[in-house]
Amino acid sequence: MTLVPEDESRLISFLWENKDVFAWSLADMLRIDQDFQCHHLSISLGYRKLLAAGLIREIPYPTWLANVVIVRKANGKWRMCTDYTDLNKACPKDPYPLPNIDWLVDGASGFALLSFMDAYSGYN
Repeated sequence: MTLVPEDESRLISFLWENKDVFAWSLADMLRIDQDFQCHHLSISLGYRKLLAAGLIREIPYPTWLANVVIVRKANGKWRMCTDYTDLNKACPKDPYPLPNIDWLVDGASGFALLSFMDAYSGYN
């Protein structure tokens, strides 16, 4: 929606006249826990990066929702992770067993090279 110049000017004047009622920092938001706001900022940065890269997209329905959780990393920063618990409960179980670690080790024996791969930011 676009305002006509006269209404835009009136709105800006009104906002400037009442600028003391707006919060300009986290400390100004008296009833909002600052730790909660830091989590919100961490999520915002993380999801914007993933959205811009085309790795995730917004959906208009929460039927199969995987919740985002924030986990503190060893260096003190926050990592955005996805909790697939509810989604996993709704998925059918595989009719075959997962491979045993002994089978995996035996299968890798006899080869000259062995590679372990780690996904970049592999929590999402």
